[in-house]
Amino acid sequence: MILSTVTDEVTPDRSPTAFPRIFEATTAEGINDVEIRMVEAKRFPVVDPDAWDRLKSSARDFGVTLSAVSPGLFKAPLSSDLLSLHANGVLDMSLDLAERLDIRTLIVFGVMRGKDDTAADVQQVIDLLGQTSDRAERRGFAVQLENIPGSWADTGENCLALLKGVGRDNFGYVWDTGNLYEAEEKHFRESYELLKPYIRNVHLKDGQFVDGVMTWQHFGTGVTDIAGQVSALKADGYAGKLTMEAKCEPHMDEDFINSVRYLKSVL
Repeated sequence: MILSTVTDEVTPDRSPTAFPRIFEATTAEGINDVEIRMVEAKRFPVVDPDAWDRLKSSARDFGVTLSAVSPGLFKAPLSSDLLSLHANGVLDMSLDLAERLDIRTLIVFGVMRGKDDTAADVQQVIDLLGQTSDRAERRGFAVQLENIPGSWADTGENCLALLKGVGRDNFGYVWDTGNLYEAEEKHFRESYELLKPYIRNVHLKDGQFVDGVMTWQHFGTGVTDIAGQVSALKADGYAGKLTMEAKCEPHMDEDFINSVRYLKSVL
């Protein structure tokens, strides 16, 4: 398996000096694969030009592979004016900038639920994700659906419905068990058995509900069972990415180091 992380999960620093700190920390732990979410203080792809250049030069200097982009696509309900902008301008800009870095993986979300949605609206979500996958495929991209509470891709069963409904070869799944636990409060095993044929990437984070609020913690101290997830993936011969989402509340520099060392201990 390939250890990876995300640009904003290593340090809370969002300053112009952040990327050398981020990549120094990841490469020191043998992690040379990083997904792009935040580029300093702004979310990809609407970033500051100087920050973009600093990302590129720092990744090159440290020998880091930038492997996927996560522009927050479709973190809006069907009724939002923003959704059409996501499906056109933001999508195109994301693919354009990803190509500049030789990245060919786009992470998307499953459209947020709105108060007036009905069960039948799932077909609109499926159609949107299918059209996005088709446009991405024409440019040589894989698309990965990430689950998140409050979206049409919130629970294991709802993710499965979207994955089956879209049914494209280039449309896979980011298994985020922390987000699944927040949505379902179930052990990972149930969703894993449903979704494992579609898993192309794994986002790891740990935590538990504290006073009714999902609180992210160092790996091994929460209830999402990181060790069990790794064991299940190994048993099934998974050879893809384990992407660490290690930041806690509040986010501290030691979050990444503590969690990566726990993860290594259970690999």
